Amino acid sequence: MNSSLLQEKFENSAQDVTYDPNERLTVNVDLSLCSEEELPRMVHIVNRLAKSEAGRETLEIAAKAGYKFGFLDAATNCFGCCFGGYNFIGLGPKASDDKLVSTLCHECRHAGQSVRMKDIPERDKLNVASIIRVSRAKEADAQAYAVKACKELELQGDEGPLSTFKKFYPPIYDAYEKAFKEQGVLNDKVVAATFKGWYDQTGTKQNYEEGYIIEPMHNALEAIDKGFGVGSYFFHRNVNSADIVAKIGWTKDGNYLAGENPDFLNEDHFLSVGERTKKDAQDFFKIRQEKTRLSADTSVDSMPTYKDAFPRKLPEMGKPRGADQKPTMDMGSTIEKWNAILAAKKGKSK
Repeated sequence: MNSSLLQEKFENSAQDVTYDPNERLTVNVDLSLCSEEELPRMVHIVNRLAKSEAGRETLEIAAKAGYKFGFLDAATNCFGCCFGGYNFIGLGPKASDDKLVSTLCHECRHAGQSVRMKDIPERDKLNVASIIRVSRAKEADAQAYAVKACKELELQGDEGPLSTFKKFYPPIYDAYEKAFKEQGVLNDKVVAATFKGWYDQTGTKQNYEEGYIIEPMHNALEAIDKGFGVGSYFFHRNVNSADIVAKIGWTKDGNYLAGENPDFLNEDHFLSVGERTKKDAQDFFKIRQEKTRLSADTSVDSMPTYKDAFPRKLPEMGKPRGADQKPTMDMGSTIEKWNAILAAKKGKSK
């Protein structure tokens, strides 16, 4: 599951907007996860995104892959999620429409990644260096394409999505703005520079390291201690930079990263991890080897580091987590909500 980062600030609330209940979709997407009350808003957001060429492209790819769209549970503190295992895309109802236009593009781009990168192993099979390369590239690509769509909308007079993106992700926006001024047009070089701008967010990188690497390591040790085996994460498959670059930047008009060095994801700026992340990972493999005799993933040993942006929220590796240190995103209520909506619609259709 890919999700827009939980630690980001929410806007005060969704704006007070009246939606036309008679507005019809301009692109054929499945909105069956929406309740009758939610449907006009989702139609409006989808149609707004579809006015951009990049936005329509991502919507059509997600639709072709069988994804359904809906709103997350109101209590879920998340902008959006792409549930690859369920083929669901969800938006956080508390955010404004300006925010959700770019979020929808972002999540639809993740849906497309699941199609064009299906031969790349899932995250729970990858070694630490590959998790960093693949996971960050997926997020950077999704944000770069969201910016592309927002800029196309701005050029049509719809300025809200891009100006809102700027408020939430200044480093990415700054990279885009600099490249756009240099190029004068919205071309592949601008999108590639925007992609690279994602890596300027030290705090965001550290948050994802905690969610994608450190939390699963704690889970694995807990599974071992409970006699459940080594857990689902093995940390052993490698995926190199060139293979990721060749797939991540795909568009219907070619790969926007084609002009880049295919090994750039191995450069320090793109591969480095927080000092605490590296220590925690090395401690994990040492503890796991003592408990199971499984060999360590040595890819982490040569990874460069950066100074941590904030203190690690989780305890030292091998120490128990407190009740407030468990994963913060529980989507169970959203899945229950969507199942209820689908069941009700199925009942009406009989």
